Amino acid sequence: MRRWLKRTALALLAALAVLSFIVAVTPQGRASAKTAGLVLQVVPGFPVKPLGWFTDEPVRTAVEYPAGTRTAEADIYRIPDRKQRAALVLFLGVNPAGRDDERLVNLASALARAGFVVLVPWSENMAAKRVSPADVELLVAAFQYLAALPGVDRTRIGGSGFCIGSSLLVVAASDPRISADVSFINFFSGFFDGRDYIKQFAAKRTFYDGTEEPWEPDRLTTEVFTLLLIESLSLPSERDALDGHFTGGRPLTETALQGLSKEAQAVHGLLSGTTTLEEAEALLREVPQRLLDAVDALSPSQNLDGLSARLLIMHDREDALAPVEESRRLADAMAARGGDVRYTEFSFFSHVDPGEGVGPVGLLSESFKLYRHLYTVIRVAG
Repeated sequence: MRRWLKRTALALLAALAVLSFIVAVTPQGRASAKTAGLVLQVVPGFPVKPLGWFTDEPVRTAVEYPAGTRTAEADIYRIPDRKQRAALVLFLGVNPAGRDDERLVNLASALARAGFVVLVPWSENMAAKRVSPADVELLVAAFQYLAALPGVDRTRIGGSGFCIGSSLLVVAASDPRISADVSFINFFSGFFDGRDYIKQFAAKRTFYDGTEEPWEPDRLTTEVFTLLLIESLSLPSERDALDGHFTGGRPLTETALQGLSKEAQAVHGLLSGTTTLEEAEALLREVPQRLLDAVDALSPSQNLDGLSARLLIMHDREDALAPVEESRRLADAMAARGGDVRYTEFSFFSHVDPGEGVGPVGLLSESFKLYRHLYTVIRVAG
């Protein structure tokens, strides 16, 4: 028995030594260890957070950079050393919680510990629940600023976005000024086509591959679309009337509704909800052209020609802020173009917060899927 125990102990020590050697000297081993640490760091329910055992505390620095005609604000998270590191633009999209949100700080710090210099641009539009093509310029400038930073390896720069922010990152990465310099985009719960997104919101139904499913949009999605649609109207009186009707507790009379322009009536119909996707599409044809132009400018469906980055798509099947069908259509479009794409569906995110609604077995299974997906990202960090 003693001899057997001794042999077993020696075998385990040998296996541990080999594993340690692999982790220490091979890119695959280092990436595997960092990816596992990242998953344990960001998924609630795991008591062990090993990334902090082997890395220094990331330093967070507020910076400003030029973005077109304005000065943009951002935070940089990085390990305080002189290594040349991979870099990442992390964009949240609509984020009323603010730049000090604990989840954001935890994620950005974990990515810094995993080997990235992380730039988190701050958008006043997104903080106010507004989406604007101007934020595409904000992101293009963010990539340019990051590439010029000391300590950044400009051959290893990518982006990671959430919800609407991930869609804007894809559009920005397609811009010819930076497209050749963006290695990858991690696209999380975004939308592919803005017009389809609005139709599904209005009809409360999704569509994909010839089938339709009921879908109940989240309150935040409703707030964002309410602002977007109402603010597209030219007449202040009509904007005020619809704002009062949908947010101010001042319902429109039938007479007042009939007195609105066709554009305003179409906006009213979309926000009131329709019964079919076809009805929603008909209403979209009546909205202001400036709205359709802005939505197209924000849509990956209209801006894939210049994209050379690898696209890593992730989405939760039950997402109430952006329907999973949008990511499926994006993956299909990329595959049809011969693009470099990886697609992963999950069932344990509450939109972008992991660990929701699953038991221990489901948590482990979904966390492993997350590990496999993120491994590709972490390999860039080296």
